[in-house]
Amino acid sequence: MSEIRFEYAVPGDILENYINGTYIPRTVWERVFLFLKSKGIDVYSPGQHQGKCTSPYVVLKNTGTMGFQGSNQIGSQTLDVIVYCPRSNYSDMEPYTVQIQSFLSELKEYIRPTGNITPVILDDNVNGYTQSIEYQTFQKLRG
Repeated sequence: MSEIRFEYAVPGDILENYINGTYIPRTVWERVFLFLKSKGIDVYSPGQHQGKCTSPYVVLKNTGTMGFQGSNQIGSQTLDVIVYCPRSNYSDMEPYTVQIQSFLSELKEYIRPTGNITPVILDDNVNGYTQSIEYQTFQKLRG
């Protein structure tokens, strides 16, 4: 049996296998990425989206792991869910962000919101508005 490889572009067969429960994500980042894809969200890894923001999308970024004070065995990893909406659709930003948060609440056994949400800002590089929501997961540290 050939090994299933995760592709950032998520070919339909991998996504279908995830939805059907035959592909088990290897990391929390991968689980969140595939989960958002399965909900119909246009989601990318950092640097993957090209061009201007013409429709809402999300960039999912692993922002690091930190050990708990006094422990070298357990810690937490943070993920930034970076939300983008076109410059012409500021009024869509909050409802889209709330929808993403609602979807991610279904993954409460894997991630939890930290409460850190950046203000909405205009990103001239993509001609759209952006906002970041931080999530956290607890995990055993890799040695």
